[in-house]
This record gives sequence, C-alpha cells and structure tokens, in this order.
Amino acid sequence: MKLYSVNKANPKTNNILYNCPHSGEEFPSEFLNLIDIDKQTLLLSGDSFVDKLFSEVDNNGSQFFKNHFGRSFIDTNRSAYELDPTMFYGDISAPLLSESAKVKLGYGSIARLAYNRKEIYRDKIPFSYAQKIIDDYYFPVHKKLYSLINEDHEKFGYSLLVDCHSMPSYEFLDHKISSAKQPDIILGDLHGKSCHCAITRFVADHFKKYDLIVAHNTPFAGGYNTDHYSDPASNRHAIQIEIKKSLYMDEKNRILNKYFEPLKIIISSLCYHLDKNIEALVSQNGAPK
Repeated sequence: MKLYSVNKANPKTNNILYNCPHSGEEFPSEFLNLIDIDKQTLLLSGDSFVDKLFSEVDNNGSQFFKNHFGRSFIDTNRSAYELDPTMFYGDISAPLLSESAKVKLGYGSIARLAYNRKEIYRDKIPFSYAQKIIDDYYFPVHKKLYSLINEDHEKFGYSLLVDCHSMPSYEFLDHKISSAKQPDIILGDLHGKSCHCAITRFVADHFKKYDLIVAHNTPFAGGYNTDHYSDPASNRHAIQIEIKKSLYMDEKNRILNKYFEPLKIIISSLCYHLDKNIEALVSQNGAPK
C-alpha cells in the first residue's frame, strides 16, 4: 500500500502545507482479517472527501499531503503510543499514554472503537503487531511531514501547517449527547498557542464572509499535529480546520451532495488568499492586505 501522496506546488510561493491525515480509505488485508466491522462503518470515522475539497492547494503555491490509509487502522494525529493497553497481549515494550482523553473514548492512535461505538477488533491483538503498524505506517508519515514543513523554513522564514478535517453535524465525543449540533467550521489553534492570532482571525473571517458559522477550539482545539508542528516563537505555525460533513456530503451514505462544489470554491479561495497574505500574517507586526 502506498502510505501517502504529496502534491508539490509549481511554483512554490509560500511555506504552507495542507495535511489531510484522515481522508485515506485503504486498509491492509492483515488488518481486515482481525476485525468484525465492515469497511463502510470504519470509514464513517474518517474525513471522506476532505482531500477533494482542498484539491486546488498546489495551484495556490502550497504543498498538499494526504494519508492513503484509513484512520481506523492507525491515526497519525495522535501520539504514537497513545494506546489502550487492554487491547493487547504479550510484552508491551513501550510506555503508553493510556490515560489520555482520546484513549478513554476508544480513539487512540490504534482505535479500539468504531464510529458506532462497537469494538473494532475481534480479539486482543499482539503488541508486536501494533508496534509493526507504528513502525511501518506512523513513523514514515511523520518523517515525511517533518521534512516537508521544514525543508524551506529558512528560505521563507516561517512555516504553516493547515490540518484539514471534517466532523459530524452532531457532537459525538460524548456519545450520550446526540443533540448538540456543531457549527459549520471549528478552528483549532490550541487556544491561541499554535499560531499567531492573525492567522486564526484571517481564516475565520474568510469563512464568515460566506455566512458560515465559525467556532474556536470547542470541542476541537487541535490534535497531535497542531501541537507537534507548531512553535509560533520560531515562526512555525499550525491551525486545524474542522468542516461540518453535512456542508458537502450525505453523512450516512458518504455521498457528495449539491453543496460540495460551492464549498470547494470557498476553500480554494481561502488557499488563494492565504498564499497572498501569509507573509504579513506571520510577521509579528504585520497586517494582512
């Protein structure tokens, strides 16, 4: 299986990388032999078609990165060893971050539960298998991400990671609460810690121009990528964009709806305007044009 794809900008006019960690839809046969959940249910946990919404990235001076495997197999927007030890048997040869909120919900780097809250794996799996997944899939993805984000940092003087995600129309982190409807867009900047506020404000204002409801950091403040690849003091910025699925697709059947193309135009416009304004936005005293 091809792990990821990279679309290079031609020409590259900025140091922005758009990343779609959860848009992949492929699963290794070894994984499928261990589970009792159908593929369609597994994919409901992912960000189907978000990569298509951002398909004009490379035409706007930026780079684009996409995982090819589904997040129910392994989620690269978690810490590598953010795992539930009850899933495994055999020697656990690495210290686990087993007390994180995501692990307790069942969604560690190797998820225990599917979107419907059912167990993914038929039985416990050997930790050696989990380690192999981490070695063969997780670490190569982050090695490449790190390389892409940093290769031109000196040339441009900054980097910006835009982590691209989708979310259900109704809050599901606490599965007992199903009536809390999501806003259209949630921007996560770790409560102002992962990028200059000017970047967050610029992205928010763009979506608001199209009468979309924008919220900040609740319930999605940013994941591992937003945290790991940001250091605003060194002009390394990261922001997470969560897009409500019903804005562009039928959530249950995973079929694009009539609003997909208009939303894609809005997002392509964001990519265009970020390209034109990013240098001012990352400047401590700069102001966007």
